[in-house]
Amino acid sequence: MSRGVLVGVSLAIVVAACGGSTTADEYVDELNALVSRTRSEFVSAVVAYQQIEEPTLAEGVAFLEQEVALRQEMLEGFDELEPPESLTDLLGLLRDAMARLLAAAEGLIPLAETITSIDQLAGTPEVAEYDAANDDGARVCLDVQEELDDLTASGEAFAGEPWIPDLGLAVRAALGCGEIEAG
Repeated sequence: MSRGVLVGVSLAIVVAACGGSTTADEYVDELNALVSRTRSEFVSAVVAYQQIEEPTLAEGVAFLEQEVALRQEMLEGFDELEPPESLTDLLGLLRDAMARLLAAAEGLIPLAETITSIDQLAGTPEVAEYDAANDDGARVCLDVQEELDDLTASGEAFAGEPWIPDLGLAVRAALGCGEIEAG
């Protein structure tokens, strides 16, 4: 993987099953607990990869396989969480974006197994889809934030709900709405 491709990897958050929630507060609390617990795992992997001066193809593939495993676990866990009905449509946007990110990362593995150097990835349709999926994740972040803003403005039912900003933070973390930088 080229350093640019992998450094631009959106943040993968492992969302594991935590039993069904029935209220928005409970759901968002569980989601945020999972994001908090797993965010550091992926950030650590990205930082470790960034610190490799000249990554080999094997190191790039190993990082990609780690990303895929994290994304698979995230999507499976996310699907096991039971959101309140009021959030189903909104969370559908998040799920679709996560599924696309997983598919794009998975699509790079067969390609990586057929090349002899990281530089050969540049300009391939698989890398273009990977980049597009990450860009789409950023768009979904904006869409979800707009939906959350609309919920807040919709009237008393959501006025002052503490879970709205927390859900926005979880979505931004799950889709990597910001870059991971080495510290």
